[in-house]
Amino acid sequence: MLRHFLPYFLLCAISSVRAASFTLESAVTQALGHNLELAAARLGIAEAQGRLQQAGRMANPELESEIKPNVRGREYSLGAGFMQKFPLTNRLRLEKAISRAELAAAEAEVKIAERKLAGNVRTLGVKILSLQASRELKEQQRQTSQQLVTAATKAAALAEGSGLEAAQLELEAQQLSLELLKIEGEQTALHAELRPLLGLATRDAVEITGNLSGLAMPANAVPEVGSRAEMQMAQAKIAAAHHGIALAKASRWQDLGVGLGVAVDRQEDAPDGLQTDGIIGVKFSLPLPLWNSQEGKIHEAEATAARSEKAAEALQAQVLAEAATAYAEMAAARRIVDQISNVLLPKAREIEQKFTNFYEHAQPGTQLVEVLRSRDKRLALEQTRLEALSAFHLAGIRLQAALGH
Repeated sequence: MLRHFLPYFLLCAISSVRAASFTLESAVTQALGHNLELAAARLGIAEAQGRLQQAGRMANPELESEIKPNVRGREYSLGAGFMQKFPLTNRLRLEKAISRAELAAAEAEVKIAERKLAGNVRTLGVKILSLQASRELKEQQRQTSQQLVTAATKAAALAEGSGLEAAQLELEAQQLSLELLKIEGEQTALHAELRPLLGLATRDAVEITGNLSGLAMPANAVPEVGSRAEMQMAQAKIAAAHHGIALAKASRWQDLGVGLGVAVDRQEDAPDGLQTDGIIGVKFSLPLPLWNSQEGKIHEAEATAARSEKAAEALQAQVLAEAATAYAEMAAARRIVDQISNVLLPKAREIEQKFTNFYEHAQPGTQLVEVLRSRDKRLALEQTRLEALSAFHLAGIRLQAALGH
């Protein structure tokens, strides 16, 4: 009976492993919509909105009551009233302004998180595509090396070559096999790092499609620092800090309390007996800034504002340096790719083709080993070109991040 259910079990096992295929840009879209850390960061905006909604509200009125009975007679006093506190300064407006600046900082922080997430996804995607292309080249090199081993072994058997050379070539082929295993391990690690960024489960298979192409340099590599989300957050923090200075100074005078009270006083008045009197009163309460004039808070707020301004200056210098460095790395990698593509690789292909033609037409002194070695050198140049192309795209990602894109 088990064999009747075996196909069903296999189908369930296969369906439980989902395969997800993305291009670089669709992977970024997936991450921005499903990353859990980014979703948590976006809740910071809701928190700031709640603080803004609460800021700038007056204190609730206070209800007061009092009863004083005479324990030796029928006399008593009963009173009730309420107290409302009013700010003497613009403290409430400043609290609102600080909360607005904090909301702007929270929104900018989410933009920063989105851009960093997109950059991390693109970086991992470029590395994965680079490893895929490198694996194909390494596999071609391994096959070429294996053919070299076979040719060298035959030449040694015919006393036309050295057995030591055949052993050395075999060792090189085995080293290439180890490099392929190393690439597989690196791919596994990159996919494991990419899955949580995309909001996928650990069991989900991830595939990045496409290839590394294009060497277009950006027309403008000078960032507009003011448009960076980091600078917007820094400016919001500076505004909040300056409002904090004004709030600390305004808080030296605490709220004025204004109250209204009603009392009933019942007393024995001989010879008329018990008499009831009604009283209505108004009271005021004003704390005086004698012992606490908020010097510490004012000093703290001024230091916070100065620190925020210095941080903004440092950020501007850092952004310009990052953009310049990334642009220089792109230019250097592009020169390497151009040199290999336009000069070295055509020469390598020409030499390989000549050795192949000589070997196919049985030219004296031409052996298969020489043909395969020329092919191996050409593949090595293609590997170097691939590494430079990968470096170009990785530097491009860093440049786009510096530009605030």
